[in-house]
Amino acid sequence: MSISIRTLQYFNAVAETGSISAAMQTLDISQAAITEAIQRLEAHLGSMLFRRHARGMALTHAGHEFLRHSHLILNAVSSAENALAVRPDAMTGELSIGAVSPLMGYYLPGLLERFRRSFPRVTVRIIEESGSTIEHLIVNGEIDVALTLTSHLENHHAFHTLQLVRSPWHLWLPTGHRLVGAKPVTLRELHNEAVIVLRNDELERTTGDLWLRESVRPRIVAKTRSVEAVRSLVATGNGICVLPEVLFRQWSSEGLRLIAQPLRNEPATLELGLIWRRGAKVSAAISAFTTTASNYSVPQFHSPAHQAKRG
Repeated sequence: MSISIRTLQYFNAVAETGSISAAMQTLDISQAAITEAIQRLEAHLGSMLFRRHARGMALTHAGHEFLRHSHLILNAVSSAENALAVRPDAMTGELSIGAVSPLMGYYLPGLLERFRRSFPRVTVRIIEESGSTIEHLIVNGEIDVALTLTSHLENHHAFHTLQLVRSPWHLWLPTGHRLVGAKPVTLRELHNEAVIVLRNDELERTTGDLWLRESVRPRIVAKTRSVEAVRSLVATGNGICVLPEVLFRQWSSEGLRLIAQPLRNEPATLELGLIWRRGAKVSAAISAFTTTASNYSVPQFHSPAHQAKRG
């Protein structure tokens, strides 16, 4: 059996409404057709997707996993249909895009340039906020789509997500530091080091948990909200820092070089992607933007890890 788009639509309707009878009303299809489709899908996958109870249907763990992939497939199909419905240079409309602060200048500009080149008549508005504020704005319908840290979402079930980048964490060092060129470093080796901290709730929470897990109390000498300031402070030898590779650039504003060193026992890989409200109408502009993002080539970040991959 191959899984059809119609079967996925039936599955999604039951998952989102919580019962076959409610899904019937949404889809305007018979109960027997939905029941048969769900049974055939479960047989094909070899997993129970729903727990049946007196009040309806509840997703199992396997059901939640399959729902996530089902949404991605149906959104991709919808995006493809919308993308072909109108010529890019003729598409009009408005698009409000949110972005979390650390990523505003390190991923979004190139993506926006690509989008504006393809869809020049769509008016774009950008809002920079914290991750939690962006989630609130999307739920309230105040922004359409956002570039955020999908690995740090507070309410995963409220959003569709499109993962764009998976970024490991690295230790940023000045070129003359004793650990440059060493094997992957543990945080315990840094207990006497001066540490620079980037002021961002999500990133600070992750690095704080990492220091705590390694039973190390960092000697923090500076905190700043500017990635450029972090880069300059590290490059001039004022301290080291632990940050995701996606933010790394090899040169500071003073023209001094930095090194990104792999970490042992690093935090979970940071995931960067787009989110938009589950259940909201997906406009042609949103579909065009998500399609552009999914095809956007990630810039090279010039760390030793990238150099090794390229070699």
